Amino acid sequence: MHASDGLDVLVVDDSDFFANVTADKLETDHGIRTRTANSGKAALAVLSEHSVDCVVSDYEMPEMSGLELYRQVEERYGIPFVMVTGAGDETVASNAMSAGVDEYFRKDEIAAQEHLELLANRIRNVVAQQRAGQRYELLVDNTPDVILNVDTDGRIAAANAAAARSFGSEASELVGKHLTAVLPEAVASGRIEEGERAITSGSAVTFQDGIGVRRFHNIAVPVDRGSGNDSFQLISRDITQQKRREGELEATTEELSVINRLVRHDINNDVQLLIGWSEVAKQDAEGRPREYLDRIEKTSYHIAELTDVVGDLVDSIAHGESFDLEPIALAPLLDTEIEKRRSVDDSATITVLGEVPDVAVAANELLTSVVGNLLNNAVRHNDAADPNVWVTVEETDESVTLTVADDGPGIPDDREDEIFGKGEMGIESPGTGMGLYLVDRLLSEYGGRVWVEDRAEVGLGPTASDDARGAAFRVELRKAEADRDRTD
Repeated sequence: MHASDGLDVLVVDDSDFFANVTADKLETDHGIRTRTANSGKAALAVLSEHSVDCVVSDYEMPEMSGLELYRQVEERYGIPFVMVTGAGDETVASNAMSAGVDEYFRKDEIAAQEHLELLANRIRNVVAQQRAGQRYELLVDNTPDVILNVDTDGRIAAANAAAARSFGSEASELVGKHLTAVLPEAVASGRIEEGERAITSGSAVTFQDGIGVRRFHNIAVPVDRGSGNDSFQLISRDITQQKRREGELEATTEELSVINRLVRHDINNDVQLLIGWSEVAKQDAEGRPREYLDRIEKTSYHIAELTDVVGDLVDSIAHGESFDLEPIALAPLLDTEIEKRRSVDDSATITVLGEVPDVAVAANELLTSVVGNLLNNAVRHNDAADPNVWVTVEETDESVTLTVADDGPGIPDDREDEIFGKGEMGIESPGTGMGLYLVDRLLSEYGGRVWVEDRAEVGLGPTASDDARGAAFRVELRKAEADRDRTD
């Protein structure tokens, strides 16, 4: 005797004797729970009140034949159906199988099999197949992927719930439609072509396509219905977000590469200062060698600090995290960067207007690159014989605004936003277009911002004349105290 399969079977036969014997043997010898009915009408009454896994029915019964009973059972309940025929009814059995009956056999075959072994095995098989199909259908209907069964002529034979949601329709309404009714013609034609290729090769074909800005990864799997009318299953997954993330990753990689080049550029500038001061120290050892050596030492420390902090910046971008900020005293940093700029080029006049407040801002050591690049930009892009640069610092309760203005050619209004894009000028140029990109990137990390205005609008330096020109780069930084209050 087999262990219980957890099966409930309804045995239907107008012969109470055959029905009861069959049911008893299935229960006692095979552990299958059973119910009996002696007509099609009685069988439907049982099914309306009880759930069963399979119906075993005689074909030849009065009032309602087994085939008529199958059609109603299939329409109402969709459960496996096993037909029992008499000897010589092979044509009837063939018609029943064509109609969709899961299994059939003759009564004399059952009688010849001890303990109804053949019948029990067939019941288990058809129920197992249906349960596997139900699990598959449940998986198909719950997957977020769009799944369609498509004939080679492009007609939809079946659709899952995700397809219905995607196309704004009911799954049943999609059946019979041509793929071009729910997809752009070019996309539909491409998918049908790939499906035909899958059928020809007898194996799955993967490919990608797009509809507008959306991208899809598709799998076409051949399906052989066994009737000469082949079809393919089309599985489509929306990978738009994945592609966007890949694009963001590529952009991040590019950004890291740019920052690496920018930092090398800044470090190289400091190294050139070291070389220049070293030459002066050797030529003027009797003069002020100590001052130059102090400068060399200070700049060397700056190079080391800059390298460490840039490592943190690169890590933060690579991992999508913000780097640690600390209080940075603005006044001494501004003095240092102005003196550094003056030592490189004494043709420019840099004037600090008003008092620089004794305030610390939320930043890190790379704030030197922000200030240095703004000062360099003001001088190097200035076409005047004797460039002028004006610097102011304004303070509010929570922020500080640093303004670096010049009397150069200014920035056209239609380029005021794009100048902060990477590669705007390039490292090889005398300007600092890429430095402005780094300024913008660092200000974002600091929780601040940078923008540019016309110098005349800001009112720095001589602006009364009609031909007053020049740009004013403005940087807003959070005070360190305000930053602590915000994060606490």
